[in-house]
Amino acid sequence: MPFFSKKYKLGLDIGSSLIKVCLPTPKGRPLILSLETPAGVVSKGVLQSSEGLSEFLRQWIKRNQLDHHYVVAALPASTLVLRHIQLPRMKAKETAEAVQWEARRVLPFPLEEAQMDWVSHGLSIIDEGEMQDILLVAVRDSIAERYAKAINDAGLKLLALDIAPMALGRWLLKDTQDTTLIIDVGAETTQVHFYGGAKLIFSRNLNIGGEAATSAISTANGISFAEAEAKKVQGDYQENWLSSWFRELGRELQRSLDYYRSNFTDKASDHFSQILLTGGASLLRGTSALVQEITGVEPGYVEFSSKDYRPRHDKIIYNVALGAGMWEGK
Repeated sequence: MPFFSKKYKLGLDIGSSLIKVCLPTPKGRPLILSLETPAGVVSKGVLQSSEGLSEFLRQWIKRNQLDHHYVVAALPASTLVLRHIQLPRMKAKETAEAVQWEARRVLPFPLEEAQMDWVSHGLSIIDEGEMQDILLVAVRDSIAERYAKAINDAGLKLLALDIAPMALGRWLLKDTQDTTLIIDVGAETTQVHFYGGAKLIFSRNLNIGGEAATSAISTANGISFAEAEAKKVQGDYQENWLSSWFRELGRELQRSLDYYRSNFTDKASDHFSQILLTGGASLLRGTSALVQEITGVEPGYVEFSSKDYRPRHDKIIYNVALGAGMWEGK
């Protein structure tokens, strides 16, 4: 018999370096576990081989007695296509049909080859009248099937495939009306998510993460990647060793901000009420200062539970998995 409430699901976040599992609990302190991602299974944050993951995941989940829970797995933002559309105000059935037609027009692949969902961002008034603002979210069938196959073949009860920025918003922004920027710095990629309240406005994938920082430390000291990774994890490095990494990350963050401000500030303020950092590589010294320099807002770190003054790597990496575990069918 499951020990935990049926309200909560097993949130699964399959990353490039770590697979994170989080089970929310009624008492507010979630069960968390992680294991190293098998080599070659994930590249640039995206699952490449379902076969390479299934048996590995099956044994690990069973060993930790979690195989009786329903699973909600998060798809990374880099697998998604997001499109904003406007439709005249109409009845719900007519809106659903119109969304299908618009999706065929704006998506870069046939709708028959994709999984598509949409959320309403409310109404706006333009010269043509009252319009519905709608966010389309689509992922190719081949990608969704790869994740589903890996989880089902592991003998787990897959309930849903969530998407990472929605999971983060569900967990971190459920009670806010503010304009928020969340920057998720992972091993191989960085995800930049813009929200108006808890609603996702725009998301961008940056091909730079913690492994590039390790390479910068390696180059600066003439040491192996493994030695540089050990220095990074132990905090035994100088910020100036990461100067090339900061330049690249800063350039991509600025491009993301410029694009957002040019295209979406009619839907949300161009001033952020808060900026939140998550992901293990966001803890690299100098990252917070870089973000503040670019945005003019001092960022905060987010983690599910800690009394420590400084954020901890063993907690800050679980935010996506926790949000997935809180999925309630929307």
